[in-house]
Amino acid sequence: MDYNGGNAAPPRGGEPQPRRTAGGNGAGQGEGQVRDWQRDTWYGPAPAYGNPFDEPEDAPELRDSRSENVNEHLGEFWDQQTTGYQYTGANRSAGERKAAPRRNRTKASSKAAGRSPGAGKILLILICLLIGTWITLRFTIFNLQDIRVEGNQVLTDDEILRISGIQAGDSLLRLDESEVEKRINGDYRLQFRYLEKKIPGQATLRIREREACCWFTYGGILYTMDKNRMIMFETEDLNLRPAELVEVKGLKIRSGCRVGQTLTLNDTSQETLISGLFLEMKVLGCTKLIQEADLSNTGSLLMMTRDGYTVSMGDMTNLHAKLRSTLLVREKLREMELSGGTISVINPENPVYSPSAV
Repeated sequence: MDYNGGNAAPPRGGEPQPRRTAGGNGAGQGEGQVRDWQRDTWYGPAPAYGNPFDEPEDAPELRDSRSENVNEHLGEFWDQQTTGYQYTGANRSAGERKAAPRRNRTKASSKAAGRSPGAGKILLILICLLIGTWITLRFTIFNLQDIRVEGNQVLTDDEILRISGIQAGDSLLRLDESEVEKRINGDYRLQFRYLEKKIPGQATLRIREREACCWFTYGGILYTMDKNRMIMFETEDLNLRPAELVEVKGLKIRSGCRVGQTLTLNDTSQETLISGLFLEMKVLGCTKLIQEADLSNTGSLLMMTRDGYTVSMGDMTNLHAKLRSTLLVREKLREMELSGGTISVINPENPVYSPSAV
């Protein structure tokens, strides 16, 4: 009989071989050497098609210590096909691995990974709130709607805003004051003062228009300039003399005689004198009263009023006091009906009047 209970296949040669037993072939025959269940058992080469879980018929008592699934070949294990080597997950076919059920992650595993089921929704809500808040602030509170221009008298508001680059609808947060100042000062007619931003959506641009305060001729061309020596106007028609501006004489010009350029003088003391003198004249409001200023000698300044008085001012010191003294003396002389002559304000506290020679 074979290992599974059938007839044993004859070995090569075609004739059956006698059964090999544990008691034969030189094995001990005594009670102490061979137990009963070891007699007449197979101990030669294992059958090629034998089942290793089938017990020898000489040892039925082993069945009592084995699982019923092993004895009766029950269970999923016995229904699988093997290839002779250990059957593991790595030996499964691609189809079996694909068909294997996938274990779902539970709430416990999600929490163990540090993720809450509602965390994504909360994050999405926060993002939406932030975007909504930004849009509200951008297009309501920080959206520039009211733009005011101050300090202009000649140029219109629209022209100044065009030069500054400020437009309605701009964001107050992105409105760069330094860039606005650069654009304003880039126009020779304007000077930047400040830019004030207010919430909601308001901005005030304060500028100063350059004002011509004097005029001079050079190379047959008439020029006007402001107190900072910025050339404002030029013409070859010498008959277009500004009636309300002061004619400046004795300038030592180096360069800069172009509209939009700053006049450069060889004598730096003249540059300082022009700025200081015309600033004080504007403060005292007497620019329109002075017809001519001779600056050829900065140590001995001479001016002439429009009503015929010659004013000797000496050097550049105490310009404010000297001009104020000139105005007071002139007013007194007009009350006395004295015209012409020279007013010396070298010592502004003690002015001296000299009538003109008859």
